[in-house]
Amino acid sequence: MNRTSVIWEAIDSRNYKQALQHVAKALKRNPKDEYYLALKAYILSLQRKSDEALLLAREIATREPTDSRILELIFGVILDLCGNAEAGKLYEVAARKKPKDEDLILGWFWAMCTGGDVRGQQKAAMALQKSFPRRQYTLWTIVSCYLLAISDVVLTQERVLFSTLASRLISHVEPMRTAEEAVLKARVLELLPMTDDLISFLYDGATEKWNNLELATMRLDAVVKSEKWEKVFDTSMTTVTAENLDDFESWKQMAYAGTKLDNEERTNALIELLENRRNTRNGALAGVYYASLRSTEATFKAAKSYFENFGRQQCAFEDLQTYVGAFDAQKWLAFVDEQITLSIETSAQHEVASLVNARKFHYLLAPEDKSFVEDNISLYNKLLTSPAVQDKLETDYFYGDDLIIMAATWLLEGRPVSSPVQNDLIILVIILLETAASRDKYQFRIRLWLTRLYLYIGSFQQALGHYNILSIKNIQMDVLSHYLLSRVSTICPTWKPLISTRDIYDSNAVQTPYHIKKVYETGAFSQVAGCMEFGKRLSESINKGILCVEAKRVARILGMKMDGLAINPILVSTKWKENRDFSILYGTTREEILEQKYQVGPKQDGNWVNAFILRETIIDELLNTDKRREYTSLLKDLLEKESLESLTQVEKWSLEIVVQLSAVADSATADSVAVLHKDLSERIEKYAKMGDTSLSWEWFHSRFIIVETVMIVIASLDGLVAMPGTKKNGKFVSAIVACKKSVQAVVESIKEDAKKLKLGREKWARDCVKRISELDIVKKLDTSSIDIDYLIEEIGRSQNECLTIIRNAKI
Repeated sequence: MNRTSVIWEAIDSRNYKQALQHVAKALKRNPKDEYYLALKAYILSLQRKSDEALLLAREIATREPTDSRILELIFGVILDLCGNAEAGKLYEVAARKKPKDEDLILGWFWAMCTGGDVRGQQKAAMALQKSFPRRQYTLWTIVSCYLLAISDVVLTQERVLFSTLASRLISHVEPMRTAEEAVLKARVLELLPMTDDLISFLYDGATEKWNNLELATMRLDAVVKSEKWEKVFDTSMTTVTAENLDDFESWKQMAYAGTKLDNEERTNALIELLENRRNTRNGALAGVYYASLRSTEATFKAAKSYFENFGRQQCAFEDLQTYVGAFDAQKWLAFVDEQITLSIETSAQHEVASLVNARKFHYLLAPEDKSFVEDNISLYNKLLTSPAVQDKLETDYFYGDDLIIMAATWLLEGRPVSSPVQNDLIILVIILLETAASRDKYQFRIRLWLTRLYLYIGSFQQALGHYNILSIKNIQMDVLSHYLLSRVSTICPTWKPLISTRDIYDSNAVQTPYHIKKVYETGAFSQVAGCMEFGKRLSESINKGILCVEAKRVARILGMKMDGLAINPILVSTKWKENRDFSILYGTTREEILEQKYQVGPKQDGNWVNAFILRETIIDELLNTDKRREYTSLLKDLLEKESLESLTQVEKWSLEIVVQLSAVADSATADSVAVLHKDLSERIEKYAKMGDTSLSWEWFHSRFIIVETVMIVIASLDGLVAMPGTKKNGKFVSAIVACKKSVQAVVESIKEDAKKLKLGREKWARDCVKRISELDIVKKLDTSSIDIDYLIEEIGRSQNECLTIIRNAKI
């Protein structure tokens, strides 16, 4: 095995030290070997030795290399540390030196795809098309111009320029040979102001022959946008009848166009079609939509017809909820209740759906019903002996669970009930949901509610248990992991779920470029924009930024090594993308307030991520005056923003303390330490009293932040004392010693409080069980499938684990 293979084997096994040793041996023989120098820079970047790696990569770049292996290595280093602008220039320079090197320019093109640089991608595609005028490269150039035209990195004038350029290049590849090429041409024409050209192309016989869904959708969109209502009507009618596609969007546009046209023949054809298709879901729903364009009375009649046909399907409530708000509530509720005619105890799954849909309408239209929760519980208890439950498979979804979810969200919203439950509200709701979860293992909405509520009361292990049952994987983690990991470092610092989630972003960096390359090579051009957007949204995901910060904070609190956890300050310039789903925990009325009410603190956003990245950078660069001042200035500006609503009070204080640490590093005076000492003492005393002693996320959050902040202060002050010449400044050193001693004493008092609370958890559990058992709602609930005593004891044990972490924190 040659030396290069040995080095790469060491890199692949993450044995970076050994890899550097082999590189050093190679460089000893030839110190100017650019490939081994590039390898060295790459390995240093993997070790998070950013300054060394960047310095070396830039030094190699000054030599203007054209070797693809070298370019690939230093491109990756500079891309990660400085971004696309500087990294892309490497290939531009190389391409100017070797414009006829196809492999080099192809490498440039793929590198731009990897970095998500649409401007660089367009330049590389143009270079390919110019030097190697092949149809394939022309198509790639058209795609690249289109991507640049729809991106957010160009000005309006440039958008017009690249749209026009793409449309002119279309003529070089016509006629279009595949449906994908036709979609590409249509997308380009969409960007131009001449809508008639797009419509002519879409309705051309050569285009229609592909019978492509995306082209059909664009065809309808184009005539709707141009308000050609006759064509909208006829196109939709063809889709629904001749093509026999039961597409609701086509139904909807046909109904809308029918109201716009004063054409008796078309109106009669529409009414006849709606009557003939009222036994299909989309046909019946289109009837409701068409009626809603005319009158409330007609809508009520159409909705009744829809519910009579589809009330036994789970879609019924979701389809009708936007219309029933205009109805007489009592009249509609009386109607849906009349549809429940079968015995509940003998009902099958589809008959349960009719009952649940009716109860959902009660939830929506009768918010003052004090008996709603108890009625739902009574109905749920009866359903437990029905075939719908007894005959279902373990993995089947039981629609009757929604009765419990409605009861739970009713309570969480604070709606009226027959007897008060406020003091133990969260525990009561958890028992309701646990009862349903025990009988329906894979009910995802119940599991997510339990994950959120357990986290809310500081019971992380129970939250983790329910989250793990859901088997959330890959991209789902980016969307849903916030239900478990929101502010995890300050509720229950934990490592494994945090890192397993963070790994998906590393996978994205490898897999997405591979897929982009595949769609280009196979000519699946309609997928390029989606792949590029997918990669960009993951690489700039708010959740990714949060997890990078949280990983470092968890490591600090748990006393772990921070190797490989350095956060690149360039991330502060990221336009963070929101991929998280906050809609799953909505109540039946889909009020966002309920979701926000039970979050652990304000919703973390891009400002939150940037603030903590800056904090970590200031800590790392405390002894580097220029960098420290630069990042401190940025953090101070961020903290002064009136719109900074994503921080809790104690989080903002922790950030302000780091700003004060920077001031101490600047002045190196006893007075600056005294100011820091005073702020620490006063604010810690305040925040150490936050949260209910029955324990909640807020209690843990404030204590863990105090502990972490004190860790940062002590480590930073120790670093300042160790600086050359500092020990001669006796007053400064004495002030630091006094400050450290004081805050250490405060943390010890917090640890002592945690100990007392831990010793009292058993009594808390006994008292809680007694109170919960006496509630009327619990007495009426069939809890035979769960052990309430054990459940509440486990909450106490889980909270004890978090208390233990506080007590074991090394200051």
